Amino acid sequence: MTKEKPIPGAYGARSRAADTGQRVYEALRQKAIDYTLRPGERVNEVRLASELDVSRTPVRAGLNRLVSEGFLKLVPNKGFYRPAIDIETIRSLFEMRSAIELLSVRLFCERAGDDQIDALEHLATVFQRADDTLSVPQIVDEDERFHESIAHGSRNSEAARLLSDMNSRMRFLRLVALERQNCNQVTGEDHARIARAIRTRDSAQAVALMREHIDLMLNDVTEIAREAVVRIYLGAGASESGDNTFS
Repeated sequence: MTKEKPIPGAYGARSRAADTGQRVYEALRQKAIDYTLRPGERVNEVRLASELDVSRTPVRAGLNRLVSEGFLKLVPNKGFYRPAIDIETIRSLFEMRSAIELLSVRLFCERAGDDQIDALEHLATVFQRADDTLSVPQIVDEDERFHESIAHGSRNSEAARLLSDMNSRMRFLRLVALERQNCNQVTGEDHARIARAIRTRDSAQAVALMREHIDLMLNDVTEIAREAVVRIYLGAGASESGDNTFS
């Protein structure tokens, strides 16, 4: 049987197209995370294609991926929109994060090996020692690292995936919340207490501490929503520059 000859350059072209598609998706996703794509507004595909120096095809593919991840919605015959920020949506996000976190910490207590607990305690200790010097974005980074370590250690891959996705969707809101509450020291102390409960395999105590930790933000949803809207539309978005305040 004669083998079909490959089309010269076809594989390279597909590879370059895939690379471009991934690059465009990542750029669009970052715009969604930091709310450059503003709530309630229609996404301008032509402008994005020009800005990213690509055709509309990879832009459209990237936007469709963001729809599947909950960042955008597609309105038939109208296009892509960023959903408006509202209290109920934010409350739903925080409640879902809470459910995932409480499940993860309970399973972590039951399933994690001693080496994973050692690593978690190390994260908590380093964070607590450095929390006075960290910027708000760095605090969020360390907080996500701690919580996602618990999710991965729970050996529930779906919980770990959902938490990672949830953290991306909530990052701007959590930056706003931490800046409002000025609770970097509280966060570090909470992590240390949670890690100690996990060390003793006290799942009930670990779950209770995790719930208390997360409720700091869940109880402040109305003010977080108000502040987020103000910062987005006044151009005072959550800074990733390392400065300890929002500009």
